[in-house]
Amino acid sequence: MAGSVTRRDIAIVAACVAVFTVAGIPVAGSMIDDTYIHIQYARNLAEAGELSFNRGDPSYGATSPLWVGILALVHLAGGDLATWCRVLSRVAGALSIVMIYFFVMRLDGRRLVAGAAAAVLACEAWLLRWSATGMESSFALLTVLTCLFAGITASRSTGRNVLFGLLLFLACLVRPEAGLMVPAAFVSFALAERSTPLRRRFLWLLVFTVLMAGWLLLVRSHTGTFLPLTAGAKQGKPAFGTGMLASALVPLKIIGATLLFPAAAAVFAAAGILRDRKFPDMGSGLSRGGLLFLLLWVFLLPAIYVIFDFHVLSRYLLPVIPAIVAVGIAGAARLLRYARPRTMRTVIILIAGATMLQSLVFYFTVVVSPTREFSRGLEEVLVPMGRWLAENSLPGSVVASPDIGAIGYFSGREVLDLGGLVTPEINDMRRKIDVERIIDEGLYLDLGADYLVDRHRVPRRFDGTVIRGVRFTALIGGVVSNLGIRKPDPVTYVLYRLEPARQGEGR
Repeated sequence: MAGSVTRRDIAIVAACVAVFTVAGIPVAGSMIDDTYIHIQYARNLAEAGELSFNRGDPSYGATSPLWVGILALVHLAGGDLATWCRVLSRVAGALSIVMIYFFVMRLDGRRLVAGAAAAVLACEAWLLRWSATGMESSFALLTVLTCLFAGITASRSTGRNVLFGLLLFLACLVRPEAGLMVPAAFVSFALAERSTPLRRRFLWLLVFTVLMAGWLLLVRSHTGTFLPLTAGAKQGKPAFGTGMLASALVPLKIIGATLLFPAAAAVFAAAGILRDRKFPDMGSGLSRGGLLFLLLWVFLLPAIYVIFDFHVLSRYLLPVIPAIVAVGIAGAARLLRYARPRTMRTVIILIAGATMLQSLVFYFTVVVSPTREFSRGLEEVLVPMGRWLAENSLPGSVVASPDIGAIGYFSGREVLDLGGLVTPEINDMRRKIDVERIIDEGLYLDLGADYLVDRHRVPRRFDGTVIRGVRFTALIGGVVSNLGIRKPDPVTYVLYRLEPARQGEGR
């Protein structure tokens, strides 16, 4: 970064944060069911000292133990978890905008380019959405961006190298996908830093390995597993050939919906590097290995999602968005390095303006309504079900549900997670059988359940039926208008009581 922080820098950053704050008003106060999963884990960690969803049954069902730990501190301090998770998520989003400004200043050195990147991120539809819901998503974006910032100068000193390893470890505790930065960094420093002493090339890897090994041993002894159970619940089978092409369309659509122009610029920048077989210096004091690491990260995370056929949601791609913005904007500026300064400024302003317009139009026409509607449905249907169970079911009752957050948080009852995030037996079952069949055929009944929360287009479809010797009696229910952007159709949630059927009744 050229020079020290000036009032002009502060003014630019403050303006971008203000835009982010105002643009987020339409989705302010939104929640999703997964938010309640995190605050349930946080409450149990604070009150019982265990990483668990069901009290007394430790499980690695939260993909962000560091976020859970921060929320647990909030709970210990007397803060309301449902409020503070959203406040902290929004703060993380604002800090990401500050961070990307100074990151691009470090890459390029020009306030126009850095301001353009910060303005683009401030209007990014996916960041606006997920920073409003209290999830760890914006915090994951911030921690990954911090790693990228540290990575571009990691080989310049031993202290920077150690810091880089520590930040990588912390990022992995926010989102497990951040672990992909480790092989990306190793390859980058191995290829592009051959003249650098080994200590300053790979000391970060030793720091990361020691810390991660300690964490894995700790979480394995506490929960019985090394990795979050979501890995099995969200991952499909590796898909090659035509199936991979279909899978690739999902992240391309998600990224292209908001960042078409920076993404295209990033591809052109990468193509130029491959053509020249030389990674250029983009700023004084920056390491080639660190810059290659930044470039690899743009493509690595989406590629892994495609190869391993993950069920990709927009929030899973948030950690790669700042890299796309930084490489796209700074790369476009570099491609125009021989053009007249006025031409360069005009093009950068046009790219940033077009991207901001694209993202905001998508945000207001596609994102805002489903986000608000699902949040309203959650508060009007699932939260009351959880409270009903707290008031009307016996302590020790078991509730089977495909959506466990609000049900578990408000009911205080043990939850049998049909999504497999908390219940390992269901996770193992889902590797062979899809969740619809598990519910339709009552395969979960062998694990013991006193109640079922069913989610389906057909209301009360199990009422009065008998499955595997168990009678289903509908109690309460409600309609949620949609489950998000990719699931726009209304669904009905129904709470059933499960009781042994009379002899000779049912199937």
